[in-house]
Amino acid sequence: MKIAYIYPEKLPSKKARTISVINTSCELSKIIDTTLVYEKSGENILDFYGLKCDLSLKPLSKKFLIRSNKIFNFNLKKEIQNYDYFYVRHLKIAKFLIKNGAKVIFEAHEIFSNTNKKIKDIEKFVYKNSLALTFINQSLQEEINKYFKTTKFQKVIHNGTNFTTEYIKKDFSKIEEIYYIGSFQKWKGVDFLIGAVKNLDIKLKIIGDGERKEELQQKAGKNMEFLGFKTHDEIKKILKKSKLTVIPNISSSYNNFSTPIKLYEYLMTSNIVLSSGFKPIKEIIRDGENGFLFKAGDKKDFLNKLNYILNLDKERLEIISKNAYEMGKQFTWENRAKEIVQFMKELNAKNNLPSS
Repeated sequence: MKIAYIYPEKLPSKKARTISVINTSCELSKIIDTTLVYEKSGENILDFYGLKCDLSLKPLSKKFLIRSNKIFNFNLKKEIQNYDYFYVRHLKIAKFLIKNGAKVIFEAHEIFSNTNKKIKDIEKFVYKNSLALTFINQSLQEEINKYFKTTKFQKVIHNGTNFTTEYIKKDFSKIEEIYYIGSFQKWKGVDFLIGAVKNLDIKLKIIGDGERKEELQQKAGKNMEFLGFKTHDEIKKILKKSKLTVIPNISSSYNNFSTPIKLYEYLMTSNIVLSSGFKPIKEIIRDGENGFLFKAGDKKDFLNKLNYILNLDKERLEIISKNAYEMGKQFTWENRAKEIVQFMKELNAKNNLPSS
């Protein structure tokens, strides 16, 4: 079985979706013949991400006189006969491949027509004509099935992390810092977090960078520190020592369907997680058992839950930390790749195709 994972964007990049694609592709290549098809660049992307695997790389040009998806598609069309399946997360690419006879497994990440009504017909076409569908969480699966009435062969396959480690027993006798890791987009809730934690005794450590950094620094209190961009390895080292982490996302169309990769990283490094209680998060975090949830955007609820955590005895926090780790270790890139391959084998069996 040969598959092509299509990513019509320039690599390398530091986007969260890129991290998912490159790690998933790499792990897939350890199980089956996998090629990553992406926009041509001059760098060795495996070296950039520090990955070692047998992933075949197929960079395609988007450029002639102008940068255009039409050029990428023209080059992609030549590859259709070379693979059994095309694993795709971009709607327009999926539509193009389907129309040209490719067997497409489409991975859904959001309902695009919620924010762009013009794309609804493309969504309908892709959900109707893909060979099969995968979803990054159950909440999205339920919503798409309800909204588009799709009955396609399908499965929920979560994202993951490579922060693989043994359980880390941490000293919860005193928590002095809370950590946020991520971008500074408004829907990520950094503004809310800064406003809520300002003037508290606890310190807030913010890891990330972006064009809103100066704006956020002006809002920040004396108990806050911006640590800037950190590499993947640096973040892992920080999280192995941290105790309390936060996902403060506010209400938006994105958060109704998003499961942040950092959630898996927090859990895998045995951290206590305090998160906005969106449906995708609730699939993983059980309030008071393996983390804590608060009502998104509700400062009073956030502070009540934070105060509750800070006043729990260390033995209870150790149990929650251990439960967090046990949940988190399910979500690795290796496990994600295994689930995708198993899904493809089930798809072969359903269609009476050979599985090899």
